[in-house]
Amino acid sequence: MKKGRPYRDPVVFEELVCAFCRGRGRDPFDIMSSLSTCCVCGGSGKVLVQAPAVACAHCQGTGAVKTLTCTTCGGSGSVSRPLQPTVSCSVCKGSGDDASAPAMACLKCRGKGWIIEQLRKGKRVHE
Repeated sequence: MKKGRPYRDPVVFEELVCAFCRGRGRDPFDIMSSLSTCCVCGGSGKVLVQAPAVACAHCQGTGAVKTLTCTTCGGSGSVSRPLQPTVSCSVCKGSGDDASAPAMACLKCRGKGWIIEQLRKGKRVHE
C-alpha cells in the first residue's frame, strides 16, 4: 500500500472588494502620495480570502485600524471562518480588541472575536 497524504478538500477562495481602499486600488490615506497603489490589493481593488469569510471583528470590516492595515485580516476586512463550531472569545467578548489598548488585537483570539469550541469526552470546553 502506498503512503500518501490523506485526502483533503480543496481550498476555496472568495474574491472580495478590498476593504482597505474600498476597491479603488489607491492608498486611501495618501500617506506616500495620492497616486500610490493600495498595499493590500496591489492596485487591483480585489482580495482573495479563504471561504467561508466573515467580517473582521478587530477592524469591523474596514481593513484599517487608525491609518494602518489591520493586523488580524491583513487589510482585507474579512477573515476565514473555520468549519468547526466556534464560541465568542471570553477575553474580548467578541470585539477582537485588547481591553488595555483598543488599537491592539486580543491575544487570546488574535483579533477574530471567536475561538474554536473544543469538545472533550462529550463536554464542551471553553478555554
